[in-house]
Amino acid sequence: MGKYGIVLTTFADEQQAKPVIDAIIYDRLAACVQEIPIKSHYVWQGELCHDNEVLVLFKTRKELYPKLEKKLRELHPYETPEILLVDVEAGSAAYLAWVEEQTRRD
Repeated sequence: MGKYGIVLTTFADEQQAKPVIDAIIYDRLAACVQEIPIKSHYVWQGELCHDNEVLVLFKTRKELYPKLEKKLRELHPYETPEILLVDVEAGSAAYLAWVEEQTRRD
């Protein structure tokens, strides 16, 4: 298991995602955040749904995950947001050093 991770969540659109992304970057809970437009297909409360969403990827240190998850739960508009931590087993040493630096509070 690595020291770094990517946290995934989805939002209805970029406007909904932006204030949450800004808060997480401001609090240094993630070094970098990416948004990807996606189409989600799922059943919610017994209804089949096909929605356009934005997949958001937070690059972070795994030790920050509990704080990042808490912040997402506080700010996310979905009743049951997707919040997943994916382990980063390896990566560019220079990039991971940058993630380390950007998520430190000195």
